[in-house]
Amino acid sequence: MAEVNMEQLLNCALCPNMCRCDCPVLQALGHEKVAPAGKARFAAMHQQDHLELSNEIIEAIANCLGCRGCTVLCPFPELNLCDELLYARTPDSVDQSGQLPAWEPYLANLKKYGSPYGQKPPFGGKSSRGSDVLYFVGCTALANHPESVAVIGKLLQQAGVNYQLIDEDCCGYPAETWGDPNLAHSLAAENIRKFVECGAKKLVTCCPECWLIFTERYKKWGFELPLEIVAAPAYFLGLVKEGLLKPAAIEQTKLSYHDPCIWARTAKLTKEPRQLLESIPGITIEEPLFSGELTHCCGGGRMFQLSFPKTAEEIAKRRLSEFTVGAGIVTACPFCREGLSQENNARIIDLLELLANACCS
Repeated sequence: MAEVNMEQLLNCALCPNMCRCDCPVLQALGHEKVAPAGKARFAAMHQQDHLELSNEIIEAIANCLGCRGCTVLCPFPELNLCDELLYARTPDSVDQSGQLPAWEPYLANLKKYGSPYGQKPPFGGKSSRGSDVLYFVGCTALANHPESVAVIGKLLQQAGVNYQLIDEDCCGYPAETWGDPNLAHSLAAENIRKFVECGAKKLVTCCPECWLIFTERYKKWGFELPLEIVAAPAYFLGLVKEGLLKPAAIEQTKLSYHDPCIWARTAKLTKEPRQLLESIPGITIEEPLFSGELTHCCGGGRMFQLSFPKTAEEIAKRRLSEFTVGAGIVTACPFCREGLSQENNARIIDLLELLANACCS
């Protein structure tokens, strides 16, 4: 397991805690035990053998979306509390309990099917070996919006890009999130094997969680990636700028963009999605109350919708209240799409689907 940085953990635990106003879990639940410093204190006490890792403590520490909203006002620039909390509750060995009962069926699905959602849909991807571009869909989009595979195919074919898909397994991040690092590493090794076998030079993904684990986690786990990892919004913006995709006007013109937390705060990917929207003639962008790196989480990070569905729903409601009434909400993350769509009146549009409507209709 990764080692906890006790200095940083204690910095958070003893801090005046200005990040309280930007923690979506604390805002939704109102309990001190799920405040950033509250979780840090639990984690620090456990690391110092003052507190056993009971289900109640694991649940409190695990009430973290990985959104890094707490970094906005944090006085410690090197502190990544999201990861420190994760490492603190990850068991040192398989003999220790670091998992909640609610996670067990999803972990069982990962072991059996390679997806937390259960059996994967039949593989219908292009298997042409030798294509330089591999598009990695991600298990959430495959399970909940399998039509996204066809959407991506339309865009890439329209641009004349020779690409391939693989019979992909989950990236492994959910397994780590749910306290099974061995399973996470096993899934990573299987993905690396498939990446090498397909021979692609560039992997493009619309899933920020997958992007994060490929660019950060795999290296920490000791895996060497055989190809470049590219965020889909940046990749498709490049195709538009090269003139390979030529968006035309669409019916919906008043739109707001919801910044996914990882794209905005980790990848610093805030301009590219908006430039893609602006490339569609007639589009007017109405920014929500919090946007860019100051974005508020949708409630879907780190598989939170599966782990804590009621809290995720409350966080989504709060985020939706920050948008202009009547404007369509566009996002570039399958988790955000799922989280914000929990509200029946919310019209959530996937960025690449919108682009496909403008380029391929």
